[in-house]
Amino acid sequence: MTARRYRPEIDGLRAVAVIGVVLFHLGLGFPGGFVGVDVFFVISGYLITGILLRQLNEDRFSLVDFWARRIRRIAPAAIVMVIGTLLIGGYLQTPGRYSELARSAMAHVLMASNCYFTRDQGYFAEKSDFEPLLHTWSLSVEEQFYFIFPLLMVFFWKRFRLKLPWLMLAAAVASLTWSWLEVSRDPKEAFFLLPARGWELLAGALLAMVPRTKMAAGGREVVALTGLFLVIVSMFVFDRETAFPGPAAVPPVLGAVLLIHAGGATQVGRLLSWKPMVGIGLISYSLYLWHWPVVVFTREVGFELTMIWKLSLLVVSCVMGYLSWRWVETPFRAGALLGTNARALRFGAVSAVGLFSVVLGIRLSGGFPSRLPEDLRVIMADVEWNGGGYTSPRSESVPIGKNDEGAIDFVLWGDSHGASAAPAVDAKAREFGLRGRAYVNNGTPPVTGLWFADMDEESASEMVAMNERVLDEIIESRPKMVILVGRWVARCEGYNEVEMEGEPVNHRFTTMVVDSMNPDPTFEEASGALTRQLSAMGARLGQNGIDLVIVQQVPENTIGRTAARFYSRERFPKFFDLPQFTTTLKDHADRQRRTMEKLAALAEKGVKVVDPTSRFFHERGKLKIYSARSYYRDDDHLTRAGSLHYLLPIFEAIMSGIPRAESQ
Repeated sequence: MTARRYRPEIDGLRAVAVIGVVLFHLGLGFPGGFVGVDVFFVISGYLITGILLRQLNEDRFSLVDFWARRIRRIAPAAIVMVIGTLLIGGYLQTPGRYSELARSAMAHVLMASNCYFTRDQGYFAEKSDFEPLLHTWSLSVEEQFYFIFPLLMVFFWKRFRLKLPWLMLAAAVASLTWSWLEVSRDPKEAFFLLPARGWELLAGALLAMVPRTKMAAGGREVVALTGLFLVIVSMFVFDRETAFPGPAAVPPVLGAVLLIHAGGATQVGRLLSWKPMVGIGLISYSLYLWHWPVVVFTREVGFELTMIWKLSLLVVSCVMGYLSWRWVETPFRAGALLGTNARALRFGAVSAVGLFSVVLGIRLSGGFPSRLPEDLRVIMADVEWNGGGYTSPRSESVPIGKNDEGAIDFVLWGDSHGASAAPAVDAKAREFGLRGRAYVNNGTPPVTGLWFADMDEESASEMVAMNERVLDEIIESRPKMVILVGRWVARCEGYNEVEMEGEPVNHRFTTMVVDSMNPDPTFEEASGALTRQLSAMGARLGQNGIDLVIVQQVPENTIGRTAARFYSRERFPKFFDLPQFTTTLKDHADRQRRTMEKLAALAEKGVKVVDPTSRFFHERGKLKIYSARSYYRDDDHLTRAGSLHYLLPIFEAIMSGIPRAESQ
């Protein structure tokens, strides 16, 4: 069992863990630096169990005392960080983003951040890079562990004391097994949730339960070197594509266990006990808390994370971490402010209720839009708008155009590009008195018989069945025209260079489509599948007297998060500039020509194909991405303003020829 003596090498190990995490998030090497969190879990499990065992052995354990200690250790610094994040977010963020920040803060207060973030695309997804409180998921895992573990320890200590290590081993094996299974079935739950992470904390707990055995000096050196090797190599070998945690988490966890077990009387232990390492370890919690909001807000405002910026953010994070440790952590942990259990518990309860009330107010207000001038709110709306009013996650129909009862005149069927085009379609349909339905589902090609190349058979079957159901509904409703708007180029060529920045090579092809099980299609195979299925679908519609119109993909621009960058330009003109013209007509043709030619050839089979390109390149031979408003939301989606600016004439030409159902 652990002794009371201070072990500086454990603070040095904390330093290794936090360095890995921070440098990973800054993009300064360490592609697997995220395993530093696993090292933290092992340390926490080891230290907490040591405290529990000592107190249980001395018959002086108190749950109230235990939880009061945890409040002193965790709550003050975390609360200050959340308040600081809310203040910065209130100054920088759009109302929608601020409302989402408040929602994540509510989850943090409820010790459920890890559960909250399972609803998104995952820890390594691009969206997660803009979640200022994403890193609190690990705090929630530990808080949940701190709540459950002492109760179990007390229960089993009284009844099965001698079997306690075996029971904990069984629980750890069960957790690791669940993590292994879940990492392939649901990677988000495997990454964020306690059942899949508990074995890492229990690995430290088991180490605290096992009596330390004497080892020869040489053996201890080997153990320490092996432990350091496993941790460091994991930080360099793993990356965002590693299936994690599951078996991949075993090396860093085992490495942390070996390092703690070897102790400080080794060369590695002396290195970890080096004063600068111990110093970083001491501020590691506060550094962990502050580094991520610093990175996220810098990204969100629009700064490109060049090497100078990354190094600057590293310095800022360290300064913030030190200040938090010096003026928040230390006074609350060691001072008289929370000196008694009653004070600590009262502080925890009052601060939780107070903070939750504040963030609930932000959430209910929709992010306090009134804090910003009206003209800026309009610009900010372009950042957040994604055509949500026209979309359905299961491709259900949504009314569009003239809003009254009667037979429908047309159908808009599309993916997220269909959602971007919908305002122009809606405006022209209302102008011409046309009733319509929109079948718009982000990320789902509006074509029967297709699926994404990386899908398994079950997922492929679901997509095919969903689109078949949509086509059946369309045919049954008997419109005169179906308008398809999709991201056709990505379905045949993969993601563009802007979206591929920082992504592994194989990510490019995950959006390509197939109509047979083919995990690695070529352009010819993907475009062949697309045009083959479009032709078949056009024939089915034609047999029922329904015209099919395909709108070619709008040009892609070369600047990601365009609307957000335009907002930053308008909000902070002294710090940001944004070119008004980006992609050239030649660049557009080089990127999209092959796919556009494949689609244009469908005209020979009675399908009308409309190319909007000329509307986008009438000035300087370059793509204009903003005027008073941003026309693009990101590198390939139009804003509402962009849809109306560029696509109104396109849909006027298309829809002026649709006879109204009521006049037939």
